[in-house]
Amino acid sequence: MIVRLSALAALLPAIWSLGAIAAPLLDQPSNAEATAAYRAIPAIAADNTPSQMQTAAIKSCKAAVGQPGVFCTTSVKKTPSAPPQDITIHFARGPDSAWVATVEQRAP
Repeated sequence: MIVRLSALAALLPAIWSLGAIAAPLLDQPSNAEATAAYRAIPAIAADNTPSQMQTAAIKSCKAAVGQPGVFCTTSVKKTPSAPPQDITIHFARGPDSAWVATVEQRAP
């Protein structure tokens, strides 16, 4: 009995790491993909800021419940020298599997 317990104790780290490997990963955009999707939002594209200056950096994401994609807290900047602004953006894969971004409009 003691031998079995010590053998089990020796296997627990290996079993634990297999569980971590088998856990599904959250499909989320890279910063480059997030920036491209953010720049393609019509309201952002219509902004007077040149689109090549706007950036989006993913901070954290969670699965979108009841719809495809993820909601990500994203740090966006209008220009490289502008202060970052944290906003929540919904990212989902489009028909061509490229990321599409949607920003929820808030009442003023």
